[in-house]
Amino acid sequence: MEIPHVRPVIIGSGMIAASHAKALRDLGTAPAVVWSPNRANRERFASLWGATAANSLNEALDLPGVSHMHVCTTPMNHNDPIREAAERGLSIISEKPLAPTAELAAEALHHVTSNDVPNYLNFNRRQDEGIQMLRDLLAEGEIGSPVSVFGHYRQQWNASPSGLDWRYDPTQVGPARTVIEIGSHWLDLAHFVLGSEITAANALLGYMGERDYDTGSEKGRVTPPNDDLFAAMLTFENGVIGQVYGTELAHGAFDEIELRIDGTTGSAIWTSAHPNQLQIGNKVTGLRTIGFDSDTDSISRSIAAIYTNQAKERGVATFEEGLANARAMDAIRNSAESRTWKETR
Repeated sequence: MEIPHVRPVIIGSGMIAASHAKALRDLGTAPAVVWSPNRANRERFASLWGATAANSLNEALDLPGVSHMHVCTTPMNHNDPIREAAERGLSIISEKPLAPTAELAAEALHHVTSNDVPNYLNFNRRQDEGIQMLRDLLAEGEIGSPVSVFGHYRQQWNASPSGLDWRYDPTQVGPARTVIEIGSHWLDLAHFVLGSEITAANALLGYMGERDYDTGSEKGRVTPPNDDLFAAMLTFENGVIGQVYGTELAHGAFDEIELRIDGTTGSAIWTSAHPNQLQIGNKVTGLRTIGFDSDTDSISRSIAAIYTNQAKERGVATFEEGLANARAMDAIRNSAESRTWKETR
């Protein structure tokens, strides 16, 4: 697959930035320029991917002929590049979540709408074929009318010994780590396949406290200031009831996601262990599996859909949906603080 001549800018130089660069390479192109605050990191990234290392955000965005900007920074640092790129008329692809709070997400949405620029949000798991099939089959009434949605997102990332990086810093990740880092993905998937927004949440946040950390070059003890897990009951606009559990303390779970929809005539189950498959259940006819058992390449599919004009068909998220996602995260956080139901509006 190849695309017409483009000159993408990547803002950021970490793991997710490299995933975007690889996706561009798969399309037969490459980032033209990269910028991140750390000079050594941006120069290393530029050398690896054949890009120019800019000395500032403005220098990166002002490179002649740039067409797209990929925002691959930490969640609290999306809005400045979004504003600058929108004012220059660039197409914008932001990493998820759009922002950790509805206030910041609304600001980002304002930048792209007031400048009328194409905007995309890389909730990449939407592009797994199992999720695509789930969305289509629900719309076709395969399991009747959805009644409930249930699931989890489990990781071992911050189980002891944990890492020690920006995820423990609220000024980088935002006010609730697990809700923002992993919960945002699950909340978006439920919204996407159901075609319905979350309207309210009743939630709890959990904290393990002090644990060992090991960075590879340094070991010690740390007490993160933010949450390690969350649990939430949810209501949706279409009347569906939901429940989700997210944790970064699940030893042995690398990146384990489950989404189950129970309907009036059947059930549908998707898991990240088999991302391009879907199970359909019925109490009379049993359980059947559709799709092919292959590994995820959802980031490449998401970027490809954007650059090949298939974003709408494939359901690539927009900044407007990013605002709805941020409102749901706010409701979960505010509910946990108040121990009451909180609406998203």
